[in-house]
Amino acid sequence: MPTDAILTLKLPEGYTFADLKLRRCADDAIDLDMDLVQRICGINGLDFEKVCQNPGPVVTSILTVWYKTHLAEGGAPDALMEQLKTARLN
Repeated sequence: MPTDAILTLKLPEGYTFADLKLRRCADDAIDLDMDLVQRICGINGLDFEKVCQNPGPVVTSILTVWYKTHLAEGGAPDALMEQLKTARLN
């Protein structure tokens, strides 16, 4: 029986969730600061070039982990992340 893997992801010190500059660029697409994604890949030992070939899984993990951390630390809800969470549940 498969078990869910526990995702661990190191986040860069000195940055906040807002530094990702998450925004919607089309009805079904988002944009964010890929330089910061590259930094996150580097501190987590991920090959950024490979991530760019199929960014969805890694970007989703980054957004999920960082947003949960952001909220747990008392950060305000992000409107786009809340929309994405709602869309995922539907």
